[in-house]
Amino acid sequence: MGQGVLEINDCGLRVFIDTTEVLESPGIAVIEPGRIHIGTAAQMRARSHPTQVNNQFWRRLSLESLKSTNQRCRHHADLAYCHLQEISEHCDLPEELVLAVPGNFTREQLALLLGIIKESNMNVVGLVDSASAAIGDLAPPGLQMHVELQLHQTLVSRISVDNQATVKSSESVADAGLCHFQEAWARVFTDAFVMQCRFDPLHSAESEQQLYDLMPQWVSRAMSQGEVLAELDDRTAKISLRQLQDATAPILSRVRAMIENLADSGSVSFISHRWAEIPGGLQIAQRMHLLSRDSTAQSIKNRWKELRSPDSALRLVSSVRAAPESEISLHLEAPSEAVATHLLYGHRALAAQQPLFVFWHEDKFQVTPTPPEHPAATVTNHAGRLALRVDAGIRLMLNGEEIAAPVNLNAGDKIGIADRHDVITAISVERYET
Repeated sequence: MGQGVLEINDCGLRVFIDTTEVLESPGIAVIEPGRIHIGTAAQMRARSHPTQVNNQFWRRLSLESLKSTNQRCRHHADLAYCHLQEISEHCDLPEELVLAVPGNFTREQLALLLGIIKESNMNVVGLVDSASAAIGDLAPPGLQMHVELQLHQTLVSRISVDNQATVKSSESVADAGLCHFQEAWARVFTDAFVMQCRFDPLHSAESEQQLYDLMPQWVSRAMSQGEVLAELDDRTAKISLRQLQDATAPILSRVRAMIENLADSGSVSFISHRWAEIPGGLQIAQRMHLLSRDSTAQSIKNRWKELRSPDSALRLVSSVRAAPESEISLHLEAPSEAVATHLLYGHRALAAQQPLFVFWHEDKFQVTPTPPEHPAATVTNHAGRLALRVDAGIRLMLNGEEIAAPVNLNAGDKIGIADRHDVITAISVERYET
């Protein structure tokens, strides 16, 4: 069946025939003494068999020995081979495949991967860096960013675009992968069930597995409706989108900081489709373009002759032909919520580049950069996002609702005290250059 693409990302290896996605398989294995479950089958068992899980084998692809009684699982490379075999058994592979690989693979890992491919029944005829392939048809000239969500980290690639789209560097944001988002959401849902239903979903491996199985659809519903009624074992708990966003704010802040550190003033961040499934994921950069699910496959199809190797000696292509500037029509995402930059009280707007302290003095609100004796709350700046923390036993309100835990501030949020009319408003002040 013609041509296709195998995209390596441990969130889910994806197979395309032409530009149609036919399979996605997460990089997870559950290793039993006599059997290895891998991909989706492993994902459905991972929480109920935690001591048998390995979800590191793509990130740590090597011949490093593993402690396992299963003879088919001597090292991480064995699990990668098993994963590719599982994929080939669950879909009809195209006659020729181009392999799209992430920029954080080392030369040793690429060599090992090609050796594994040769032992499989996959006919790989080309090898390309995922980031350059994904934006080759879309990026205007200049230094652009590609931001990919992986299972254990986020990968930010700097790509120079002129006649070619060439990867200059790839930097990882540690502890900022899909599994870290999932763990943060799981804590939110678990706390909600404990507080509202006196039920702990983590009390057994089976209910924990159910929690993780249902969580993606709960998160999706919260993103579309602003809140979700999560139901588990005939118990229901209400969780707001704001709670999910606040739980993962530190992760998003680190990703945002990496992008800001690497980007130029005119850079566009091309973010993978997976960020659209993360609350707050469409706010990780000032200038963003959300890539479609098939962007890499479409780009590879358009460059098949360029990427197809004339012989069996595959080489990594990290520079692909860029589309002519005249053919580029780029849609930039508008952040769903403007990020707050200042606090406005009365006629004064204070920039929150340094900590600001909110307190009550002489029956009035006060905001100051000088620590008062008894602050009611502190506003701090983390990688461009303002966070509000309650410091004292005052009933502090945010948009009319009492808060106790730290929250991120967006433009328009109003900070107040119960039964008082005075409010401090978080605002966004933008600079316009002429």
